[in-house]
Amino acid sequence: MRPYAVWLSLGANLGDRAETIRAALRQIDTVTATRLVQVASFYETAPWGKLDQPGFINTAAEIETSLPLYDLLHAMQRIEQALGRVRHEHWGARTIDIDLLAAEGKTSDTAELRLPHPYLTERAFVLRPLLDIAPELVVAGRTVRDWWAEPAIQGQQISRAAEVSSPWPLQMIAAADEAGGIGLAGQLLVHAPEDMAHFKDLTLGHIVVMGRRTQQSLPGAAPLQGRINIVLSRTQGDIPGFSVCHSLTELWQLLGRLTLAQPQRKVWCIGGGEIYRLLLPYTEAIALTRLRGRYRADTFFPDITAQFREEVQTAGEAQTAVASFCRLVRRHGGQ
Repeated sequence: MRPYAVWLSLGANLGDRAETIRAALRQIDTVTATRLVQVASFYETAPWGKLDQPGFINTAAEIETSLPLYDLLHAMQRIEQALGRVRHEHWGARTIDIDLLAAEGKTSDTAELRLPHPYLTERAFVLRPLLDIAPELVVAGRTVRDWWAEPAIQGQQISRAAEVSSPWPLQMIAAADEAGGIGLAGQLLVHAPEDMAHFKDLTLGHIVVMGRRTQQSLPGAAPLQGRINIVLSRTQGDIPGFSVCHSLTELWQLLGRLTLAQPQRKVWCIGGGEIYRLLLPYTEAIALTRLRGRYRADTFFPDITAQFREEVQTAGEAQTAVASFCRLVRRHGGQ
């Protein structure tokens, strides 16, 4: 089956709500023939339907899948069950709720699945996160942006969730030429002293996550000093000075322990191309060195045009003869 896009709504109001949603997103990304494309911010919302229960954290996600629609639905239900969802009460409190909202080129009208979701256009806690990632998605003849502007929707209480507004606080750092090239034969395209200094200034004292080839490209294949070094690889064995994670689940567990111990630590993804693509849905900001010109390259940075925007810089700031330095942040609210 040809891959198609599906938009999901996720919500939780019991236990560690934000971490439960993050756990659901990680499991969604491991479903057969399915990948996580992007995730909205987290929003704090009042309970819906049954009011005598805690508030919710809600978000939305876009995935791409080749699974038949009902197979996907059953996979989402298995994730709910694995994370402790028990369907005791309609609109009642729940550890996690994962709803299919809409699917590219597909509809359903059965007792098991109605698609598009019948309440999609009526609930701010569904529309506001969806506005982050799919403002032009058309539902019932109107875009998500248009539905969000309805007075009845604007009157519903919803706000960015303080302290937990990102699906995961990852940042990326990369140097790319004008064609998006970042590497050739496992090595950087250029070794510019100003870029090396910029990299060190941002990552020193923090956590760096890399793939196996990036680890092997480091000087002497040794860990970067003054940083916690993590390699994400399905097959790599132990490496002295590095923590090796063999799956996203292992990575999240390790990062959870490290950031809990020292919350001020930032988590930087430093490459290479496959790791950038894998972790992009969990990334809030990117420190990008734009190399002037084009180089021979066999590895490229993902296309981030639709998902990220460049922060405004002062004229002439962060410019050198070799490169310019910029910071890109995830678009929210259809920006």
